[in-house]
Amino acid sequence: MADGRPMVDRIASAIGWEGAVSARLSWDEVEARMKTSFPRDYKEFMGKFPSGAFRDVIRILNPIQDGKFLALFEEDFDRSLVGVKMAREYGYDSFPPFPEPGGVIPFASDFAGGTLFWLPWTPDPDKWHVVYQSRHSPDDWTRTKRPMTAVMLELATSRSTRNILGWDMAAKDRSLEPFELGS
Repeated sequence: MADGRPMVDRIASAIGWEGAVSARLSWDEVEARMKTSFPRDYKEFMGKFPSGAFRDVIRILNPIQDGKFLALFEEDFDRSLVGVKMAREYGYDSFPPFPEPGGVIPFASDFAGGTLFWLPWTPDPDKWHVVYQSRHSPDDWTRTKRPMTAVMLELATSRSTRNILGWDMAAKDRSLEPFELGS
């Protein structure tokens, strides 16, 4: 039987998260700075979850949380795109990097150096799919036809290697550990 709750609430329930984010920045500010729109489900996700370690596997930086996290998000964003660009320059079969047409747009990373991206195959961000690039091989991409929150729910509930990362998640704690930044 399908769970009728919104996807973000299902993710929160799966990892035992009851908090929320007090956004200090608007999505208009963030999208203008990053020069791209973001999918609605991502915005809903970031309205619920702060920057942190998701299941001790995924590094999430919430760009609306505050200016410090936006700066970290932008650094990771740029670094991820440089990696994609370098892979293409070295002849690896890779997607183009944003802002090239159809260029992948990073939104999170794993703690092993891989990156989760959107594949903007259409102008409508709400229809973008998620792709994953492993750190171990620049041309090792995993494609999905699912939105970001579906991928995060899969990671939140996975008890095996059946997830976008292909990692065995059975022993991973179902939690979110928020990041604390000094002042």
